[in-house]
Order: sequence, then C-alpha cells, then structure tokens
Amino acid sequence: MPYVRVETNAQIVDENFVADLSKLTAEKVGKPEAYVMISVHGGVNMSFGGTAAPCALLTLKSLGLQAAQCKELSAVLCGFMGDKLSIPADRIYVGMDTHDREMFGWNGNTFG
Repeated sequence: MPYVRVETNAQIVDENFVADLSKLTAEKVGKPEAYVMISVHGGVNMSFGGTAAPCALLTLKSLGLQAAQCKELSAVLCGFMGDKLSIPADRIYVGMDTHDREMFGWNGNTFG
C-alpha cells in the first residue's frame, strides 16, 4: 500500500508525472504498482526558508518500510522532483512512515 503525497508550489504540467511517480514508487519500495496510490497537489502556496522559490514536501507511507531504505528513497524521490520540476534537493522534505498491517485498512478490511 505505498502512498505518496506531493505538495509543491511548482506548477506540474508534465502529463506523465503521476504515472512516472507511481511506477518509480512501486519499483523502489518493492510492491506491485496495483497497490500504489499517488496524490499530487501542485501550485500550492508554500515557502521554504522564508522564500517562495520552488519547493516540495513529499510524504511516503508504506507497510513494511524499513529505516535502511529511507536514505535511498529520499535520494530517488528528490532526484525525481529535480528532474521533473527542477526543484533543488535542498528545497525538498521527504517524510517516510510505516504502519502495522493491522492499522491500515483497504477494501473493507485491514492488511493484517
């Protein structure tokens, strides 16, 4: 159940942005893309370090996410945002979280 939420003050005009992020997330987290959910909020009012220069906040949630994966995931996601939206990595925060399988619902049940 990987879920990625993107909030950025950049305008997202690339029509493949969501599809590309979904595929990348599935590959890097090691889960089937059929379970990946992406939510993108572009052009929002944001500042980072007191300026409105392009910035982003990404939130990644996934069952079974290991701390050892987080450094690479941060690099990959920051790289994606840099490639797609020209946002420098030092203007991106990436929050990562995992849940117990019993604490995350889907399809009227939980994953536990």
